[in-house]
Amino acid sequence: MFKKLVIVAAASAAVTPAVFAADLYTPVADPPVYTASGFDWTGIYAGAVGGYVWGQSIVSSTGLTDTTTVNPSGGQFGVTAGMNGQFEQFVLGLEGEILWSGVTGTAGIVGLTVDDILTVKSDWQGAIKARAGVAFDQVLVYAHGGIAFADYHARHDDNGVFVSDYRTSRTGWTVGAGVEMAVTENVSVKAEYAYSDFGKWSGTDSLGNAHDFTHHTHAIKAGVNFHF
Repeated sequence: MFKKLVIVAAASAAVTPAVFAADLYTPVADPPVYTASGFDWTGIYAGAVGGYVWGQSIVSSTGLTDTTTVNPSGGQFGVTAGMNGQFEQFVLGLEGEILWSGVTGTAGIVGLTVDDILTVKSDWQGAIKARAGVAFDQVLVYAHGGIAFADYHARHDDNGVFVSDYRTSRTGWTVGAGVEMAVTENVSVKAEYAYSDFGKWSGTDSLGNAHDFTHHTHAIKAGVNFHF
């Protein structure tokens, strides 16, 4: 009998720690699923932007068949500001920019002598546009579109002597796409393409001659933004 008690006691002593150990064991929880962008694009930002612009401007005398095509090009540099809101991986925003533009081009005026030159210039260009994109942590891929603004100056010179000119400001539309990357918590860099079209319109030059105009541009830009 004593021998049986010793065996039962020994068995109980062996089983009890295992029972306690089972009671104390807590399964390790699965790690959380990564579902959102690591970098939060929500907020206000401002920065600098610059690039290269090229385009086409067509000028014709109203009611006549002579048409002169000018292909202006040049650099741009300016400032931009905007705001973003992030919803999971999707980012929506509004952005404005104003840029000094060194866009200029010349061509011989069709129907006149070889000394008659038409120069087309644009000294500034701006836009107010909506942005929509997808964030991949610190990288944002986006499309943009909105309203474009620009000044427009066409000048006629004959053998280097001023003959007439025409100046106006135009409103048009712009679309494009780009990619932006956060390099720190508060700084990002971007590269984008934009097409801007200022339509077709009529105007009268400084001599009272009527003309029809069209103007559009392409731009490749790079910039840096500071997020607040």
